[in-house]
Amino acid sequence: MQLDDNLLQEIENGKSLVFKGHPDENVVLCTEDKTYDVKEAETSNSLLLVPNLLYAALTGGDETTNNNSMEWESDNSFDKSNSSLNKSNDSDDGTREPRKIEFKDIANTFFTYYELKPCKPRLSKLRKLLEPTAYQGPELEYAVSKDKLLDYDAIFEQVQASQAELNTEFDKIQAVNIDGYYRLLEFDYEFRVLSYMLDLIEENSWPLNRISKEITFESLKDLVPRPVLESLFRYYTTEIHKEDGIQYYQYKQDKVCRFLARVLLKSAGKFNFAEFLQAWRDSVPEGMTTNETLLSGIALVDKSSTPQVVWGFSESDLPDDINERFKILFQTKPKWTVDEISPYIESYATEKLNVNALLTKYARASTQDGVRVFSAKHMK
Repeated sequence: MQLDDNLLQEIENGKSLVFKGHPDENVVLCTEDKTYDVKEAETSNSLLLVPNLLYAALTGGDETTNNNSMEWESDNSFDKSNSSLNKSNDSDDGTREPRKIEFKDIANTFFTYYELKPCKPRLSKLRKLLEPTAYQGPELEYAVSKDKLLDYDAIFEQVQASQAELNTEFDKIQAVNIDGYYRLLEFDYEFRVLSYMLDLIEENSWPLNRISKEITFESLKDLVPRPVLESLFRYYTTEIHKEDGIQYYQYKQDKVCRFLARVLLKSAGKFNFAEFLQAWRDSVPEGMTTNETLLSGIALVDKSSTPQVVWGFSESDLPDDINERFKILFQTKPKWTVDEISPYIESYATEKLNVNALLTKYARASTQDGVRVFSAKHMK
């Protein structure tokens, strides 16, 4: 296995490296904070596996070796080694032990090795693992199969990601640790709790930048489990300032508005766009401003129809396979601009393959009304 300097340093520092992958998955190697793709590569030089092999420094006096270092010269190293061997078979001054020759059996010969390349963590499995036990509130816990609940270790073992990457994804998808098990929040339940939280703004006549965490928690302690409240408050608010020793918070406008847009679009089908924008403005707390750009990745707008319409179309609902994803995207909408399609494919981009490169590979470019658009590569 070929290691880069970072992986070698991890081993030298005593850190653990973990191989992950089920039989139907390509294996990855994880450090504490990074994931590496493991690929088998061929080598033109045979690799010999020799148990208990002695290096030159351990075989006696060696004039070509400096203590623990191994420096090889490509052209005449064999001749020098033989010369050194002949010289060291008999000690010149009697102070060094003669070099010893031992025969070793070659256990195996390899013509391939494992090559490691940094890759994105494979996190799509996480949501699938947690969806069967989504939290719907304490009153519906009786319906949850307890044998399907997963703690951190069980999830870490199955998801191909490092510990740091997994923790980041927990925050991103709002997975909540309830009684030692990680749970997604069911959509309607999250809406219910967020509504409780937002209603306190009007009830207490709070300015948007003076949200009290203490009053929020005290007001909702009998309605919402503490771990759920802590998770949602952390996700939807940010610290603003302290006054007289009291920390005040502000709701993140983009996240609140985006979620409330999803609520309106959830079961509406195609929605008159103008009516949707008005309903959306009416649904958010006073002082917050909705913006069409916040619909990116959760909805599509057709401005060519009369009237203009909008409908829910979430990135998280699309298949993981990139070919299948592009197929559904172009079935849904024949032509896309870069800005329109980017939220649905940017998770596949890497340092070497950005969104434009992905579109070049999987789509066909053309120009429509002076705007560059992308369509299916193989159109019938």
